[in-house]
Amino acid sequence: LKHTTVGSERRVLELASRYALAAQDQFPPAVAFLRGLADGAGVPLRAIASIAFSEEIAAEFLPAPEKCSTLVVRTDRGWLIGHNEDYEPHYYGKMLALDVAFDGHPRMVCLAYPGQLPASGPSLNAHGVAIANNSLWPEAQPGPSQVVRQFQASLAPDMDEAVKILAGRPNALTTHYAVADGTLDDAVSIEVSNPATSEADIVLRQIAAPSFCHTNHVLHLPLRRPDPALEHASHSYRRYAKLKSIAPEALPRSPDEMMAYLSENDGVLHRTPAQNPTSVTLATVVIRPSTRELWIRDADPRAEEPESYAALDPSSLH
Repeated sequence: LKHTTVGSERRVLELASRYALAAQDQFPPAVAFLRGLADGAGVPLRAIASIAFSEEIAAEFLPAPEKCSTLVVRTDRGWLIGHNEDYEPHYYGKMLALDVAFDGHPRMVCLAYPGQLPASGPSLNAHGVAIANNSLWPEAQPGPSQVVRQFQASLAPDMDEAVKILAGRPNALTTHYAVADGTLDDAVSIEVSNPATSEADIVLRQIAAPSFCHTNHVLHLPLRRPDPALEHASHSYRRYAKLKSIAPEALPRSPDEMMAYLSENDGVLHRTPAQNPTSVTLATVVIRPSTRELWIRDADPRAEEPESYAALDPSSLH
């Protein structure tokens, strides 16, 4: 409520209920998961929904704030995805690493937000499908929830199915996804939007060697109006320029190198609450789909082991 013009808590709950009802048709397992969170916490479903759909609710009233940075590099062991998960500072030190298995779907590991659906951050499933997303600045339009769509795509058996889900029309939020398939050794970039915002509401491009990067401004969608990132002097352009300027011979080519590059604090790609009061780096995630590895480092220096990170292999069952 402090950071949007949404008006009142009652209005937040009304919008949350609207998104929850739409999600029942969009992907019923998502609502079942949220209902389980509500039951476990002993609160009404609409209270959990107000957390789970907070990004959609906020985006209806204000442009998206500065958020994530993604770097994709071609290596001799397949594609390597590096991602700094950036969002509002009240999530600092509260991020979750989830290792989940749902009946009828592949096992999936991901970075997640408390009270939200799995795969609200980068994810990797046991079929080698990896997804990282970057929120873009154009205002939200009526449509299904982006977080529900990303959760569903994170459980897809292959990249084609994941892309089909993410590109489904209409898209309430204008968003970018980097999607890779470790089995097919393929990677794509997809910017999605809606007819009210863009003349073409989907732009899909094959990611080619040696690298690809994306931050929070639109690169390819033919927007009907100028990107709000320009109006708000977004530092997305500064982050994009830094990633784009990496010389081919200097690109990180292993999980260790990618983790070291993105988790080193520079005030640009990696930001602390002291450096940015509205958007901070919450965690650094590195994914190597071909070897089914997802690595996470908590950005909060108060974490128990601030210098350590873990590799999770969803293809193993132990």
